[in-house]
Amino acid sequence: MKLGEPIATGNTAKIYLFENKIIKIFNDFLPDTAALYEANKQKFVYSCGLSVPKVLDITKIDGKQAIIMEYIKGRTFGDLLYENMEQAELYLNISVDIHQKIHNVAADSLEPMSEKWRRQIESVQMLKKR
Repeated sequence: MKLGEPIATGNTAKIYLFENKIIKIFNDFLPDTAALYEANKQKFVYSCGLSVPKVLDITKIDGKQAIIMEYIKGRTFGDLLYENMEQAELYLNISVDIHQKIHNVAADSLEPMSEKWRRQIESVQMLKKR
């Protein structure tokens, strides 16, 4: 599949906009369950009414784990703020409201980050110097 150039690259994946969908292709070094784990978290958050893209599919593309999700056109708060500094208070208030909605969700069914980090640290065989 020819996805073109990624629109974003992170530590764990590359993000592509393809046929009006977002495709997140995970890096090879991640566990085989990474895409499923992330997609399940995102589905849970979506079901709680939070503003995240809907997961459309979990698949493999060119042998790599992938999540296909809806594309939501928009601009980042950072871009809006940079272009409209006089509206900083408005954008900060919107951001605070969003974070309050996130923190009001009872996510007991999700693994706590402290547990995830502990599990990841304990699974490392050897750390490399950069």
